[in-house]
Amino acid sequence: MRGICDMTDDHSIGHPTGRERRLATLHRSNAESNAFVRECIEGALIQLMATKPFAAITVTDIARRAGVSRNAYYRNYPSKEAILEDYLRGVIEAMSAILTAYDPVTQTRESCMALLAAVHDFAPQYRLLLDAGYGPRIRETMRDHMNASTPQSSYGPRYAASYWSGAVCAMLEDWIRAGFDTPDRDLADLMTDLMHRGIIAAADHGIGCA
Repeated sequence: MRGICDMTDDHSIGHPTGRERRLATLHRSNAESNAFVRECIEGALIQLMATKPFAAITVTDIARRAGVSRNAYYRNYPSKEAILEDYLRGVIEAMSAILTAYDPVTQTRESCMALLAAVHDFAPQYRLLLDAGYGPRIRETMRDHMNASTPQSSYGPRYAASYWSGAVCAMLEDWIRAGFDTPDRDLADLMTDLMHRGIIAAADHGIGCA
């Protein structure tokens, strides 16, 4: 005995009915519409952050700038912090995709160059996140992304992720705030040297605790 939501009969199993096709199209349209609204809301907040402090931005400001109703806003985001979390997740995923596209040992410099090139594209938004006090959250998100498939009991990968996410994010923050004062190739060379030779390279570059 079939439920009321089952819209096939014995002769149409495996072949969508007209109603099913219409529902599938509607579902796809709704999903695309929601994605578009979320993109508009996200873009609106980023634009507003360029003109006023994050703490001073209201839901009404965001909805008005995005051209959506407050109801549409709350259907997609519970708070403005959630918008930044969504945006931040996208940035970290993009950075991770770049880094994992290269072999970390044999293509270290290539991965660093690709990462630095990408940073130029989202540097203004990255700086806005930093100005909103999201520096620690950026590092946490990158660390968690690195740890996504690692059991919490595995202390080695867990602390390694903390170490590398902190190093990479701190370096990018300094570089962005300094207005890209160091050429990509020189910074990539430094990153590669530190990653390959660790504390020996640090000493060579005059880094110490004394």
